[in-house]
Amino acid sequence: MKLILSLLYPLVIKIWKLPNIKTIEETLFEIKKNKRSIIRYGDSEMLYIIDHRNLPYQVFDTRLRDKLAEMLKSDVPEILVGLPDAYRSVDGFENGIRSFWRSQVSYIYPRVQKLLDLNKQYYNANITRLYYGYKNKKISEKNFLLIRSIWDNRKILLIEGEKSRLGVGNDLFTNASSVERILAPAHHAFSRIDDLYTYARKFDKSYLVLIALGPTAKVLSYDLAILGYQCIDIGNLDLEYEWFKRGVSERIIIPGKYTSEVKGGRYVEDVHDSAYESQIVAKFLNE
Repeated sequence: MKLILSLLYPLVIKIWKLPNIKTIEETLFEIKKNKRSIIRYGDSEMLYIIDHRNLPYQVFDTRLRDKLAEMLKSDVPEILVGLPDAYRSVDGFENGIRSFWRSQVSYIYPRVQKLLDLNKQYYNANITRLYYGYKNKKISEKNFLLIRSIWDNRKILLIEGEKSRLGVGNDLFTNASSVERILAPAHHAFSRIDDLYTYARKFDKSYLVLIALGPTAKVLSYDLAILGYQCIDIGNLDLEYEWFKRGVSERIIIPGKYTSEVKGGRYVEDVHDSAYESQIVAKFLNE
């Protein structure tokens, strides 16, 4: 089936016009230069919207689905809406990943297009997926340096799943002036969105807010950005950085970190790291 969908790709993009999407580099420069916020949509969010599909880490919720669909057409200048790089072009991917995205576009995009504003300028969701599947690893290295420069000497408020542990064991955030963390449920975080929103509002708007919470991150980033915070839906950046540092050719489990896209990666051992634990300012977990 995937092969057939991949073969249909040229016909699909001829019939259904693709949206206008900036490159990864253009998106990162816009975020840095003008302190824009960004919410990012991947294939999981698209299937959540159009198929009402449960995800392994987020049960279907009509309120979440409707908010995700609504934000796709957002016209708030300070908030960029990111779509998959493959909705722009599949040319930069390695063969296997290119075939995957050709089939995904063929399967999903004809149904998603009606939810988009094709007159709108979209940005690139892959600003947090800079390594795995791309042919040019030199560009990956430059883009990691570029995204890290966004929080250079800035205070970070990181809202993440309790097992994500972004930046723990690597230097991803060592150039920030400080890091504080709010922990949310690893699964079904939308159930605690009101608590997360209320607590995050206690922080000064000089903080750069980074959120890694699956579909919930998009809503939380959007709502906080409306208040004047700069928010980045940071997603899988830390895992991509770990894979980049290791130079791996396949996704692998990173010990102590939730790795949803790798078999067995959702079972995470405890980590005892005093620096990490000192950064945790609040926890809102499911009982």
